[in-house]
Amino acid sequence: MTRFMSRITIGAAALLATTAAVVVAGASAQAEVTSVSVAAGPEGLAVGCRYTVTAVVTDAVIPPGTVFFMVAGGVIPGNGERLPSAAVHHPENNTVTVTWTPTRVGAQNLVAIQSEPGRYTSSQYIAVDVRHTGIDTGSSRQVIG
Repeated sequence: MTRFMSRITIGAAALLATTAAVVVAGASAQAEVTSVSVAAGPEGLAVGCRYTVTAVVTDAVIPPGTVFFMVAGGVIPGNGERLPSAAVHHPENNTVTVTWTPTRVGAQNLVAIQSEPGRYTSSQYIAVDVRHTGIDTGSSRQVIG
């Protein structure tokens, strides 16, 4: 009887572990980016100046690297370049931020993408227009053109 109970205990533990894994996987599958914004001053966006781009996500717990940012030209998001700055997750308010320095004038899309290994989860973008050039002094921005 003891051997039989050991098998039941081991089987129950395996079932519990599998169920927990499915619940965790199911929860992360629901994670998504809900909005993207950029903190620009009253002067607007300028080439050469740093800005904080923020993505709001639905989960407070996300694995590092699963949310990243891209910038794409034109009016349709896609085929852009990944922003080189490391994304920083802020679980206290379900946001992820990155620093972006525009490199060209014109219409662009800032895209936040959340993915899991082997599959896309969600994305959102915001269309922006970089109209100026500027100098980033570290503590402020000076628009020069």
